[in-house]
Amino acid sequence: MFGLAAALLGVSLLALGAAEARPLKWAAAGDALTIDPHGQNEGPTTALTQHIYEALTERDHAGKLLPLLASSWRVLPEDPTTWEFKLQPNVKFHDGSAFSADDVVFSYERAMQPTSDFKGLLTSVEKVSKVDDLTVRIKTKGPNPLLVNNTVSIRIMSKAWSEKNNATKAQDFKNKEENFAVRNANGTGPFTLVTREADVKTVMKRNEAYWNKAKVPLEITELTYVPIKQDATRVAALLSGEVDFVQDVPVQDIVRLKSQPTLRVNSGAENRTIFFGMDVASADLKGDDVQGKNPFADKRVRQALNMAINRPAIQRVVMRGESVPTGVIMPPFVNGWTKELDSFPAVDNAKAKALLA
Repeated sequence: MFGLAAALLGVSLLALGAAEARPLKWAAAGDALTIDPHGQNEGPTTALTQHIYEALTERDHAGKLLPLLASSWRVLPEDPTTWEFKLQPNVKFHDGSAFSADDVVFSYERAMQPTSDFKGLLTSVEKVSKVDDLTVRIKTKGPNPLLVNNTVSIRIMSKAWSEKNNATKAQDFKNKEENFAVRNANGTGPFTLVTREADVKTVMKRNEAYWNKAKVPLEITELTYVPIKQDATRVAALLSGEVDFVQDVPVQDIVRLKSQPTLRVNSGAENRTIFFGMDVASADLKGDDVQGKNPFADKRVRQALNMAINRPAIQRVVMRGESVPTGVIMPPFVNGWTKELDSFPAVDNAKAKALLA
C-alpha cells in the first residue's frame, strides 16, 4: 500500500463573532449513523457522540494521550497482562447519577459484544473487573502495551440507565436494529441531548453540571448539528449565517473563503490516509485483463507503481495544498511511525517503465 496524501488536512470554517457564550450551529457532509456509543465506529458518528459521551482517555491536537474519565493508568508491576485505571471522582451522568467503576465495566463488556462495532479494539481483553468504586482493571490474554490507545474510542454509558431502558445490548446496526440508546443518550460529556432527528438535525445543550469545566470552559450554550450533503449548499449556509461552523470544506473553495474577513479557516492533519491498496494475496486479480495471474504479486510491479505516483503533484493540484505526501498509511502521532518508514521514492517514470519491461 502506498499512501498518496497521508494525514489529510482536516479543514473547517468558523464564522467570527463575539466571544460571549451563545448558541452555535455546526454543519458537515454526513450525519451520525446512530448515537448508540458502541453501535458504529465511524467518523461523523464519533464526531457527534463525543460531545455527549466520554471515554477513559482522549487525545490532544498533537495526538498525545491524556486523562479523561480515567485520572491515571498503569500496567501492574507484578502482572504485565493487567492494566489498572484510576477514575475521576465526583463525575455525574446527565441524569444526575454518579459515575463509577460499575459503569466502566458495563460499558467495556457492552463494547465487546458481537453486535458492537468496537469489539475489534478489545479482542485482546480477557476480563474487565471492578476493584473499588474508582478503580478498574483490564486483564488481557497476553501483554498488550498498546491497549491504552484503544481506550480513547470506548465511551462510557450509565449501567443503571441502560438497564432501565433495555439498552444493555449494543445496537446491531447491520441488521437495522433499534434500541433506546439509538435516539436517546445519557453520558458524562459537556453537552446533553435535547432532540435527535436523524439526517435532519441534532440539538444539544450545555451541561451546566459538567465535571470538567476547568478544562472545557463551555462558551457554547446550545449546539445544533445539521448534516448538509451538498458542498455548495453547506458553504452557502455558512456565508449566509444559517450555520456558524462547517466541516468538510471543498478544497477548491478554501482560498476564496480565506479572503472573507468574517470567516476563520482552521486546518490540521487528520488520522486518515488516501492510498492505493494492492491485492497481493489473490492468485488471479479480479477486474484486470491478465488471466491466471496477479501482477501485484510481482514486487517489481509494486515498485514501479510506487515510483510512478507523483505525490507532490497530487498535493498541489488535486488537494490544493491541503494534504501531506506520505509513504505509509499512518500519521506521525500513531505508534510505530518513523521518518524512515514514511519515506517514498522520487518520481521516476523511466525507471518504472524499465521495471515493467
